[in-house]
Amino acid sequence: MRLFLRPSLLLLTLALPLAIPLAIPLEASAQGAPEAEATAPGIRFNGLGRTYLQQTDLGGAVIDNDTLTADRLTDGNFLLDLAVNAQPNRVTEVQGVVRLRNEFGGFFGAGATVEIRELWARGIVADAVRYHVGDMNLALTPYTLFLSDEDGTVNTPEVFQAQREVIDYENFYTGDNERRLQGANLDFGLAFDQAVESVDAKVFLARLRATDFRTRPTRLIGGGQLGLTSSRVGPYDSQVRLGTTLASTWDDLESGEATLGIRNHVLTFDADVTLLGTGPVALNLVGEAGSSDVERVQRVPEAEMQPDPLVESSDTFFEIGLRAAHASTGFGGSVMFIDVGPEFYSAAAQSKRVDYTRSLSTFNRVGSGRDQRRLSLFDLSRDAGIYTSQVGDQLMAYDPRYSNVLPYGRATPNRRGVRLDADYAPLDGPIAASVGLDLLTEIRGQGTTELKDFVRLRASADVPVGRLAGLDRMIGLTFGTQVENTSRGGNEFEVVDLTSVLLEAGLAAEVYDRIDVLLGATIRTSDGRDYVPQIADFNVVRDFPAPFVTDDSESLLGAGLRYRFKEDVYLTVQVQRFSYGRDATPDADYDLGQVFALYSMSF
Repeated sequence: MRLFLRPSLLLLTLALPLAIPLAIPLEASAQGAPEAEATAPGIRFNGLGRTYLQQTDLGGAVIDNDTLTADRLTDGNFLLDLAVNAQPNRVTEVQGVVRLRNEFGGFFGAGATVEIRELWARGIVADAVRYHVGDMNLALTPYTLFLSDEDGTVNTPEVFQAQREVIDYENFYTGDNERRLQGANLDFGLAFDQAVESVDAKVFLARLRATDFRTRPTRLIGGGQLGLTSSRVGPYDSQVRLGTTLASTWDDLESGEATLGIRNHVLTFDADVTLLGTGPVALNLVGEAGSSDVERVQRVPEAEMQPDPLVESSDTFFEIGLRAAHASTGFGGSVMFIDVGPEFYSAAAQSKRVDYTRSLSTFNRVGSGRDQRRLSLFDLSRDAGIYTSQVGDQLMAYDPRYSNVLPYGRATPNRRGVRLDADYAPLDGPIAASVGLDLLTEIRGQGTTELKDFVRLRASADVPVGRLAGLDRMIGLTFGTQVENTSRGGNEFEVVDLTSVLLEAGLAAEVYDRIDVLLGATIRTSDGRDYVPQIADFNVVRDFPAPFVTDDSESLLGAGLRYRFKEDVYLTVQVQRFSYGRDATPDADYDLGQVFALYSMSF
């Protein structure tokens, strides 16, 4: 594999980021601002600047007889997100973000764009009700409105974090499983003296997509959350928290000329009962239960009454268990029983981050046959174009190699079983670690009466070696692993046995003042077969294609240097190498090498 950087590109890579001014010490990031607080009126400027240049080489057996595919790509961009934050009074705040962007190679205005990235206003009415209109981030519960964790990673090594941050920023991922919405949100709370400690309420309405005035109607989502927390009583400081959540997604068939749309309503009830609130161990009984209704409807303009839905289904779910925590040692854990019905459907909770149907931005088609390259760890770690914040109208496609047990998060339908979690995270302790085990089975067979069994083991650990050794410099190790197995018995054509293993390890070491060495590796192997159904009408199985067979492996290695000018301002230059191989088709093996420089400045 050829991996080098031309001298001219290397000089440009290093010089351009340094030409950007260092961060101005102002107040907030342009994205993910906190809730409105009473602060002094005024106007503030903040935002983010970024320079990203990369060169990627393609090698390996896949291009031995390929004379059409270019084996080297160089691209990048320069952008500035400038936020203007204004507070006309102590309880009102507005913000707008303007993006200036220029693609690498664009001179004299070629490839330059100017756009509005964000607009919102928020404040407090009568010192009681908080409102937020415009762009907002919102999450409710894992079964109603939620953005499940990304595929292909458990504990991302530091060397790959820079490109992961680009993906998160571009798609408005906040790290709190929130979805990016555009609409209005109101919330308020009431406090009481006896029996009930507080009552909290939230309502929201947002637009998920606009109409094209032809076949695509406007899609909306709305709902709310109501929670009640009791006062602590008894010798053990027992307390009860009860809540209910509603999330409704629907198409407005009066917008444009569209005649087909969906309606999806999810109503849940949750509880958190503190059994032991005093003493060395805190013990809680927790759970959530609810139901979903979904239908595809058709509007007939000539008819006076709406016809019956074309497709409709409903189902239920529940999870219940115990959670314990030992405050002095930092140990905690939970045991949960879950049951999610085969036809449970929640559009705003089951929609994935990755759209596996999108084209890859780097070497999408390779080889003499111009075959489409399968999405890989390389793409999951850096290709922002395959990620999405959209809410779909049926279960999205997924790749069993990265997530087959719970591809749609905790809201994955047709699952029943036990989830075990344990973690160690003391407040002043040096090591943080967690482990989770899911033992699940199908509730209803797909294409057969035989049921699949699922096992998933996830573990992660962060080890601050420098602190353990009594050093002043930052030295940290990170580890992550995920092991999944899917199995099913029966006749030969029913048998399923698929195993995937993901391993991650990283090192970040400060070798000199604010200069860090970054090393990391991510390795995945998959072997076996499964039957992945094609979905139509929400989560109804339409067909089964040929078995999904895999015997491939991937490795992503990275090394680089990072200089931290100050908090949230850094320059990193890295070299990464990716290898893909499959035993059944060795002629399709390939390597990708990348050299990139990323300068990021939040101010």
